[in-house]
Amino acid sequence: MPKALLLLAVLLLAARLGRTQQPNDSLTTGQPLLDGQTLISAQGTFTLGFFPNGDNTYLGIWFNNMKPRTVIWVANRDAPIKGGNGSLTLSTNSLDLLDRRGNSVWSSSSFSTNSPQAFLLDSGNLVINDSMLSEAPNPLWQSFAEPCDTLLSGMTIGYDKSPTIQYMQLKSWKSVSDPSTGSYSITLDPRRRPPELLLFNDTTLLYRTGPWNGQGFSGQPYLKTTNKLAFNMSVHDDSAYYSFTSLDSSVQWRFVMSSDGLAHRWYSNPSNDAWVEYWHWPQNQCDSYALCGPNAACYNDVCRCLQEFVPKSPNDWNQRNFTGGCVRNALLSCSSANGFDRLQHVKVPDTLNAIMVGGKSLDDCKELCLKNCSCSAYALLGGSNCIVWSGDLVDVVLFVDGINDLYTRVSHNNPSHPGPSVATIVSVSIVGVLLAISAILGFCYHRSRQKHLPLALEQDHAPGSKPAAKNLDLDGIRVATNNFANQNCIFSTRSRTIFKGTLPNFGDLAVKRLNTEVGHEELKNEVKMLARLEHPNIIRMLGSCIGNNENVICYEYMPGGSLDAVFFAEDEKSAVPDWPSRLHIMQGICEGLLYLHEHFRIIHRDIDPSNILLTECMIPKISDFGLATKLDQGQSEGNDEKFRGTR
Repeated sequence: MPKALLLLAVLLLAARLGRTQQPNDSLTTGQPLLDGQTLISAQGTFTLGFFPNGDNTYLGIWFNNMKPRTVIWVANRDAPIKGGNGSLTLSTNSLDLLDRRGNSVWSSSSFSTNSPQAFLLDSGNLVINDSMLSEAPNPLWQSFAEPCDTLLSGMTIGYDKSPTIQYMQLKSWKSVSDPSTGSYSITLDPRRRPPELLLFNDTTLLYRTGPWNGQGFSGQPYLKTTNKLAFNMSVHDDSAYYSFTSLDSSVQWRFVMSSDGLAHRWYSNPSNDAWVEYWHWPQNQCDSYALCGPNAACYNDVCRCLQEFVPKSPNDWNQRNFTGGCVRNALLSCSSANGFDRLQHVKVPDTLNAIMVGGKSLDDCKELCLKNCSCSAYALLGGSNCIVWSGDLVDVVLFVDGINDLYTRVSHNNPSHPGPSVATIVSVSIVGVLLAISAILGFCYHRSRQKHLPLALEQDHAPGSKPAAKNLDLDGIRVATNNFANQNCIFSTRSRTIFKGTLPNFGDLAVKRLNTEVGHEELKNEVKMLARLEHPNIIRMLGSCIGNNENVICYEYMPGGSLDAVFFAEDEKSAVPDWPSRLHIMQGICEGLLYLHEHFRIIHRDIDPSNILLTECMIPKISDFGLATKLDQGQSEGNDEKFRGTR
């Protein structure tokens, strides 16, 4: 009897170990994957297995070493297994997910082979081949062909119209914890050429990237191929596919259509296996589709009619309702006397009502437009793709930098309409600021005097303000910062401490906490100012918690540190930015100051190297708005009897 009991115990232990451990990266027929078992890719990058969500169980793929679990693909997102105990089986014609009763809840597309084998690759792709070669060029089936909410390096989204239209698109989760299909999606539309990414809420278009111009999207001039990341678009007569490629094997990238309606691009920090946000869109109000209506352009959340256009409804326009857009101020006759107004650095209009002709020069494109009386504008993308618009021009956005120009038809020859110069920056006296910052301010002043925008963009046409700041839960902030632990401290003074925190499904953030009541009013003023601001060169406030003896603000985390830490590091071996990078930083600071002065009449009053923070890509962001003040409408100067800023 003791021997029988011992044998039974050994068998039970072996069964349990077999159920929970499976170090392979592959699955064969007759070898089901059970709930509790996993496949792990060869280099340990990805895991395939079951994960719970309340009473539901899902089969998914996630990053093996990232915390918290980051799921990139779910097989049965809309058909959860109730109560668990599911299994994944491979047959000669399909891959099937079964519930505990053996009923199929999900199946792959069918195939036919006598010796199928499923492999989980280190790319995150689950593939089925008819041989032992996991890297066969044409898998019988692959998970990359059925994306969920995440695009990885090497994956594609797009469409194929042959023989019938088929889409590969990203669809959000319903919530951060519910993988079922949500309302947001990213897709390519075959009706728009050149291709562009579109973001929908159900059937409502929220944002478009602008057409592909050979280097990137015309509406995302800041996202270009770098030494870390390459963007690709494959275009054929009946198909188009978008993808990106990671050029650094030590860094993982993912592009996610999130349940919050934003498309996020994340990368992994190899030092702590945490996710860092690289970019997200929409970025600001100008990104909202057709915010300014037809025949108008948006710049820094400001709307203005195109040349020779006026508001369709002046009353609505004055009340900041721009949806009606603009109409021509006089009937345009079709004649050889017609000219074109050049708008530089633009996201070109929606191409839904445009035609594309390849193999053309800029002059060829102009002639095509002149010969067509219904042509309202033209542009040349990718060096040889001529785009000709008819009718209204919708969703035009202007940028400070970019490679695309738009030529709108006007009554007379006016080849370049730079518009009036940008208003002079309000002078600010800052005592004791370092010479580098003085040079930056001088550069900003020169830029504001010399730089011409394509349109006159007036403050009175701002399309509303940013929503009020969120009130954050103090308990959540404590969890994010390990209860304000010393090891999370980034910077500290007598009056305040900056902590680094981490939140699930978000990533890193910075938390400012007052140590005393000194500075309470400045903190409230900072919340008031930042709640209205949204610009690539202004620090983004995530929310605040003021009251109950706590005064806390949360910001986006800046892994590049502060400008003074970069230029005046005690470590002589620290890398100092080269001159092109310094110029890039100066330009970014100037754009942030221009945005403050022109559109909100806000004077910072504490510009200092320690208040200029940097992203990992050296994008500068102005921070610390505790001393900022706002001038009244029409006011160009003011008096202040107190010392302000750096002394």
